[in-house]
Amino acid sequence: MSDAFGYASPQHYPAVVTDRWGQFRTTLVNSGRTFTMVLRGNRFEGTSLDGLELVGAPAETDEPPALDHGDLCSCTIEWSMPVEVSLPDTGPVSAPLDVRLVLGDPALTRAVDLVSVTLALHLPAGVVETTSPQEYMEDALLDLQRGLPDGTRLLACISCAFSDYHPAGSGFIGAMACFRDRKDAYRAVVGKRGLFAVWAERSGFVQETFHCPDFEQRQPGTGYRG
Repeated sequence: MSDAFGYASPQHYPAVVTDRWGQFRTTLVNSGRTFTMVLRGNRFEGTSLDGLELVGAPAETDEPPALDHGDLCSCTIEWSMPVEVSLPDTGPVSAPLDVRLVLGDPALTRAVDLVSVTLALHLPAGVVETTSPQEYMEDALLDLQRGLPDGTRLLACISCAFSDYHPAGSGFIGAMACFRDRKDAYRAVVGKRGLFAVWAERSGFVQETFHCPDFEQRQPGTGYRG
């Protein structure tokens, strides 16, 4: 069983980070397993975007990044990435998805006082946006899906028939379990106990925006998350 599914080669997304020092243009690298980004000479890496950890010693700079126990905070990260969608007339195509992630300030009761994400999907018929900022990529993508034109579908792990979350909860992104190698076993899952029974048989973990050849459109009421 693998820990995650990754892209054949790392994906590079031009990104803009805005913090107390202003705007900084960089590149967000996504392997499908981890995210990497360099901010004013400081390298950050993490399996989730709300946990980008400083790698090594901080760079000598007059504009140091804000950190919460070594994790990047107090900034906004914006980038665009391609996602797969199915259009009613043309079938599967790639469409740009704009992402705006806000990482708040350190807080006493949690890592930071705010994590929010907004999405905008660019389709030939126009732009579809989330109705409000969301705390998790799951909720943002589900919100986005509800606004898609009739006949348009998002082809990604979030909408796949073989993906689910652990009942105890999940992180911002990348904690979605995939059961593509145990399709029949997962199809039989009903509720929390059913998911626990097959959890150890998962193929690995995936990012919600990932897409693979085993994709099958999810139907309402499937698995634990419905």
